[in-house]
Amino acid sequence: MVGTEPSHEHHGDPPNAQQHADAKPTDVNDDGECLEDAGTVITWNYQGAASKNFLRAAKMLLKKHHPDIFCLMETKTSGDNADTVCCKLGFENWARVEALGFSGGIWVFWSDALQVEILTSHPQFVHMAITEPSGRRWNLSMVYGSPSGYLRRRLWNALSRNKIHVNYPWLIAGDFNAIVSNEECTSTSSPGAHRNSDFKDWIFDEALFDLGFSGQKFT
Repeated sequence: MVGTEPSHEHHGDPPNAQQHADAKPTDVNDDGECLEDAGTVITWNYQGAASKNFLRAAKMLLKKHHPDIFCLMETKTSGDNADTVCCKLGFENWARVEALGFSGGIWVFWSDALQVEILTSHPQFVHMAITEPSGRRWNLSMVYGSPSGYLRRRLWNALSRNKIHVNYPWLIAGDFNAIVSNEECTSTSSPGAHRNSDFKDWIFDEALFDLGFSGQKFT
């Protein structure tokens, strides 16, 4: 399967049952029919992960949902401080993309049940190969698209099948900082057709489809 998580323009609210993104990757046969579900993947844009409030909220989220993969975007924390927070979340396995100053940052955590190989680490995404206990394999890309249009165009160019290793069903999830239509934004002013166009062109070029979402339309 190939798919993208729905993107939203607003993030950082305290978490509840409807404010995290849950995606279950599946295999797709030659007729496009989805096969069995895999484990749970939770992605969350918290906009800063160094506070005690974050740790308390994250531990509650993990206790409730027991995800196999947990990804945080826009952590705004790097270096030793980031390592300290990561260690407190209770995962034995994790990898990070450093925040640039107080912006960006991607953290990925996974359970011991999975074998995860980091194939590409980029300022705006982490691309991985996942092997489940059953032996089934799939690719996962966790994304935090830059708010800068110039840098985000680098993301669309870099996150391409032709430039990274995509050998299995592919799930892409995260915060793209882009939308496919103005209906996905609460702002009364249009974010710009070019912003939509770049994102939609990338989805089309990579033969992706949107998995949709459950819960509130806007976070």
